[in-house]
Amino acid sequence: MDVGMFLLMLVLSYTFGLLWYDLLPGTLPGQVWRVAAYPFLGIFIAEALLPQFLPFDPTFGGLHVLSAAIGSIVGVLVDWAVTRAPHPATVLRPEPLAA
Repeated sequence: MDVGMFLLMLVLSYTFGLLWYDLLPGTLPGQVWRVAAYPFLGIFIAEALLPQFLPFDPTFGGLHVLSAAIGSIVGVLVDWAVTRAPHPATVLRPEPLAA
């Protein structure tokens, strides 16, 4: 992977992240890095797995456009599911033993 392709992935992950976070029924994360992190991982995994199943996917700058879109939305959905899932509450004090 050369530097240009890495920068293109970074820009695409941030812009796709902004798009998908605004379209999905969620809120935009407060951290700027989080908007790009999950879509970046999704694009990275999709570039490794999807091109063999999508032979008609056009490329731009070495990236498959349809694979990048699918990977970014999957990454945003994973982040959305993780943040919306109920997290266990912290235990403030141990429960008393029944005598």
